[in-house]
Amino acid sequence: MSVVPAAARPRLRALFVSDLHLGYKGADVAALNALLATCEIDQLYLVGDILDGWKLEKRWHWTQDCCDLVDTLMVLRRRRVRITLITGNHDEKLREILPRLLRPLILRRFGIRIEERCTHRTAAGARLLVTHGDQFDGMLRRGGSKLADRLWGTLTEAGLARPPRAGRRWSLGRAILRDGGGLAHRYATAALRRATLEGVDGIVFGHSHVPLLDHRRGRVLANCGAWTRATDGHHSAIAETREGRLELLRWPATPRRPDMAAPSALAVRDADAARLIRLIHALWRPTEAFPGLASRPAAGPPQGCAPVPA
Repeated sequence: MSVVPAAARPRLRALFVSDLHLGYKGADVAALNALLATCEIDQLYLVGDILDGWKLEKRWHWTQDCCDLVDTLMVLRRRRVRITLITGNHDEKLREILPRLLRPLILRRFGIRIEERCTHRTAAGARLLVTHGDQFDGMLRRGGSKLADRLWGTLTEAGLARPPRAGRRWSLGRAILRDGGGLAHRYATAALRRATLEGVDGIVFGHSHVPLLDHRRGRVLANCGAWTRATDGHHSAIAETREGRLELLRWPATPRRPDMAAPSALAVRDADAARLIRLIHALWRPTEAFPGLASRPAAGPPQGCAPVPA
């Protein structure tokens, strides 16, 4: 198991991506779109917190990159790529009763299977538990992690919470990453304990935003990392090669662009993509009118396009 650039593995048996946080202004959706355009995959696992419902329920933030990603998912569906979305704490609304009842419809209409957890079997025969991992936050009661998220957002905006940096005596990021005793280490230990109790050969998870690929006590421990603001200029994902070997892929983050005015109309190429985005809006903004989408041709900018049918 090794760390490799994603471009070196264009054909993958499975790709595991977590913590994209669609709806969060710091989500680097463009980088994930570029990765998916590079790799040919048979199975795609979206390992939780793909949607940031906590942000979406406060205000609707949706970009053209988000539209392009949903379009890409519809293309993968037509190519018979198996797409599984594992629910996380930020998209926990997908765990509620009504979205659960809609899961068969979503699978049939959009080709996306929604689960709390699942088991993936590699080409080499290894059984891997796939789960987001917020279940390992034993110190948090229900709703506590949402409070922590809002506190983190407040601290970040105030400049009080920053990534660890050489010479800084203390930071929250350093406390999370501290070798042997940080929160990330204790969290990984809890994930390994769960894999041992389940009797599987390994576990693939996310949630902590700290990428990891390791063998511990005879089991695979794999954290997909995140696609929010990158501290080292790269995002990460877990990939399974055609031979069944797991690798930690690193993909360059999109360079920060100056703030630009939002486009007057967002656009999608696939009518089902528009329907799926409308469904997402209805789940998190049920009392707000849907802003609408335009129909984008196969090539070229979306200006002057006709509305997409609902």
